[in-house]
Amino acid sequence: GGDFASVDLNEILRQMMGGVPMGMDPRSAPPPGHGGGGFGSPFGGQPHQRTRPQQQQRQRRHKPYTKPVYCSLEELCKGCTKKLKVSYPTSGEKIYIINIKPGWKDGTKVNFPPSRSIHPDSGMEVEHPPITFVVHEKKHSFLLRSGDDLVWKCKLTKRQAERGAKLRLPLPDGSTLEIESEEGTRTGRQMRVVGRG
Repeated sequence: GGDFASVDLNEILRQMMGGVPMGMDPRSAPPPGHGGGGFGSPFGGQPHQRTRPQQQQRQRRHKPYTKPVYCSLEELCKGCTKKLKVSYPTSGEKIYIINIKPGWKDGTKVNFPPSRSIHPDSGMEVEHPPITFVVHEKKHSFLLRSGDDLVWKCKLTKRQAERGAKLRLPLPDGSTLEIESEEGTRTGRQMRVVGRG
């Protein structure tokens, strides 16, 4: 027959082992992409880059929530406790207790950090994201809050404006303010009572 080409068995084994020569410990061989042959990373990236989607997932999981908490003028004057239930799409429901302190204003923010609880259905521990509650003052029927002052727009009849009238005004703290208008009171006349709102 014909001539057979010479075959180097060591060369074939070296290629099958990713470029590691015969007799060398594969663990001591240079990493892919740093000489010595081999396939390297099929996407050209380093192994630590694979964790980035997990980091992005944690960031999305920790995206803060913002919810309103509505309070009446009386509640903001005297203080109160609010219990609010929030439903999260992934971690279920959680109840928050907010202690409204006397004197808080519209726009006051209450922050809660991330927390953990046991899911009632699965029995597994779940993580709730951070949440911020923003106080919103409900509109009062006859009082208007202006900074630290309370404003009452009083309508008098023509007779009351001419002769004067005794007026009783319920305040948010539960007390009643008694005032007396002067005779000949005109439209736009203002009276100021110190220390009563």
